[in-house]
Amino acid sequence: MPDALDAVPEIRRGLLSDQIYDLLKQMIKGGTLAPGEQLVESGLAKKLQVSQAPVREALKRLTHDGLVSHVRHQGSFVATYSDEEIEQARVARAELETLAGRLTAGRLSTETREHLAGLVAQMHDAAEARELGRFRELDFTFHRAVIEASRNVYLPRMWDIIEPSLRSLHLLGDPDFVGDWGMVADWHDELLAVLDAGDPDAAAALFRAHAAGTLRDMVAGSPDSAD
Repeated sequence: MPDALDAVPEIRRGLLSDQIYDLLKQMIKGGTLAPGEQLVESGLAKKLQVSQAPVREALKRLTHDGLVSHVRHQGSFVATYSDEEIEQARVARAELETLAGRLTAGRLSTETREHLAGLVAQMHDAAEARELGRFRELDFTFHRAVIEASRNVYLPRMWDIIEPSLRSLHLLGDPDFVGDWGMVADWHDELLAVLDAGDPDAAAALFRAHAAGTLRDMVAGSPDSAD
């Protein structure tokens, strides 16, 4: 039987790869690494002061996730999206949130309800302070929390798949939105209220409108949607 310590260097390399994967994933999701930007393995290794092996493994995982595209003989690039893919991401989000709204209506635990209400309150504060980066993260956290509250174990996994696209394509929490962020926070009050009301059809309809960017048509006088 091999000595147990023989596996330690391999484990350490694996942990290093995980750290690089998490770092690059967050940079892509946050927009620090822009769509189409080339990710040079040797350059990343030099900047991170590591060998190329863990960088290579991290890039492979990001490619599997759809966040990075590998072009033969050219290298790895932050994924870009065609108009068709953008529309597909929009449809996928709308369908996922519609289902989450339907499944979650009337089923919020006290703890989850308080968590969602707290997020909306923080969104109002962030909107008033014009802290749009914080607002955007609260927005994503709110929608992810509703997905989790559906109690369907598959929905959060699906959300994890599409969230990077939603961030990159600004299909949720658009940082370039020039309308009233306070109104966007108000919309989240309405989403929480419809979940409290316990009508699955009404919740599904409102969440679909919100995800599809047509909630403004359901609220008189609203500006264009930030998400």
